[in-house]
Amino acid sequence: MSWYQKILASCSFLLSHPVTRTNKEQQRADRLAAAITLYDHSTCPSSIRIRQYIKTLNISITVKNLKRCHVYEKELLADTGSVIVPCLKVETSKGSRWIQGYDLVKDYLDQKFVPKPKINVLDKAL
Repeated sequence: MSWYQKILASCSFLLSHPVTRTNKEQQRADRLAAAITLYDHSTCPSSIRIRQYIKTLNISITVKNLKRCHVYEKELLADTGSVIVPCLKVETSKGSRWIQGYDLVKDYLDQKFVPKPKINVLDKAL
């Protein structure tokens, strides 16, 4: 795959429309998103792509920009031992879970927020 094909493939979500959900599905997505914080850097290409992807997913996540506030960088370093962005902090009943790096963050967001295709009963029969 050539370099421009890789770029187009990694940015395909930029050309897509925001995800639409039913009210019930959107409430669930909002509930899940409320427990997530994104640590990023405003000039990091991976962070920019993740922020744009979050907009495409039609969810609202708290964003802590390391460039704006050095306290966020210290938080990230203290809790993960490194300053790799983008990084998600996911709060659960069992504690915090940290997900660092573009690919892992995108995979997590896909798993939690991309609507599953609805399978028609007739399609299942075939």
